[in-house]
Amino acid sequence: MDLNFVDADTQDFDPRTYLRILVAIAKADKDNGPPEFNYVRRQADLLGLDSEHFFRNTDRNFFIERQSVSRLTALVILKDAIVLASLDGNFSLPERGKIYGYAEKLDIARSDLDLLEKLVSDYRQLNHRWLQLVAGQ
Repeated sequence: MDLNFVDADTQDFDPRTYLRILVAIAKADKDNGPPEFNYVRRQADLLGLDSEHFFRNTDRNFFIERQSVSRLTALVILKDAIVLASLDGNFSLPERGKIYGYAEKLDIARSDLDLLEKLVSDYRQLNHRWLQLVAGQ
């Protein structure tokens, strides 16, 4: 799924915190595996960071204090966390709980988080329809 953008040039974007959040989400569900971990690795590569360092040094209980970031930065972080959490088609309770906690610390309302989740779902459906069209189905 290519609903992917990271703007590392935004002043308030902290790529290390962003990556730690993604690692914590990837580790939150015991059923997560290569698709989720590879997503984190791709994001790290886009940011020029060593993903293995973050996998070694970030556990699933990674927590952030209240963060003062732009709305755009917060939404990008949460959107990518939702994409990661739903890669396997199962946005699990542990993943959801972590994302809700991060949203609160990033000052994003639950209603906005619900809209982000719908956006990711809609994109996934649109991408599926696109692939069907390309395949001639």
